[in-house]
Amino acid sequence: MAIALKVAASLALLWLATRNLDFRAAFAAIDDVRPLLLLATPLALIGAAGVNALRWRWLLAAHGVSMSAPRAMSLLLVTQFFNSGLPSTLGGDAARVVYAVRDGTNAAEVLVVTALDRFAGYSSVILYTAAVVVFEPYGLAFPPIWRAVVLVLAAGVPTGIVVLLLLNALPRPERWMRFAERESARGLGARLGRALQPFLRVRINVAAIVIAIVGSVPIVVLIGSGLAALNAATCGCNDLDLGRAIMIAGPLVLAVSLPISMAGWGVREVVVVALYGLLGLPPGQGLVTSILYGLAVFASGLPGLPIWLGLRSRREAAARAVSPASRRLPASKNSFDQL
Repeated sequence: MAIALKVAASLALLWLATRNLDFRAAFAAIDDVRPLLLLATPLALIGAAGVNALRWRWLLAAHGVSMSAPRAMSLLLVTQFFNSGLPSTLGGDAARVVYAVRDGTNAAEVLVVTALDRFAGYSSVILYTAAVVVFEPYGLAFPPIWRAVVLVLAAGVPTGIVVLLLLNALPRPERWMRFAERESARGLGARLGRALQPFLRVRINVAAIVIAIVGSVPIVVLIGSGLAALNAATCGCNDLDLGRAIMIAGPLVLAVSLPISMAGWGVREVVVVALYGLLGLPPGQGLVTSILYGLAVFASGLPGLPIWLGLRSRREAAARAVSPASRRLPASKNSFDQL
């Protein structure tokens, strides 16, 4: 039902974005396509995934979890693959958490850090977009409703940081946690304590999160560069120069992150067409750029497919390596040592 609703939302938004456009004129305006510029956008998006991988690895290290840079990048590419085809971006996060835990990482720590990584990424985009809305570079005069929503979201970033500081200030109820550890403890309180105990032991490094928020700005810059390359590749002009493309990248990323459509389709087209209108550019060209950008997002996720298949095959091979005879060994200490 949820997937059907997201598909319906994407179709409705695509209709909303294109209902007043002349498709023939929009696509007839495309001059000779320059393939090298088309390839620049998926490469820029993979570069953005690399920055995200460094941010995630930085936050993991700040919370006492070690992970190599190649491993973090491979798991982020798997995340990119899932996010480019699933109805929301949560599927990719679940995938990287699962495979990080299978590598031996503490489940509570990697789950908490991945949530903090999400918070840092969203906070960076929100603050970036708020700066664009407030200063209105290149004459970008946003509608009042856009300004109000973005500024409310921007106010939520420092609020979220304060909440994290308060969570760190909460005393850890050691006596309660020791009670929850007792196997003889029964009842809802004991079960809740055993479930929350791993998370209560995680101390949040708020300073590392602030650094991660600032360090996420290159992601928006790379996405803006990809938009400028797509526009130049198809229209043969510089009406969307690099500066303006970087300015509108923040609102675009923020809107597409809303989990209301199928992989951002529909939302992206409505927002890009509207942003082109604010810049005084042809909305038809905005539609073309938006569609090509969606295809570039999908293409940038494809390197994650062989990585994911390799992870699955290695896990299946490890499962087959346990022979049926070894599974029937008696449950003695020596038998478990042999296993």
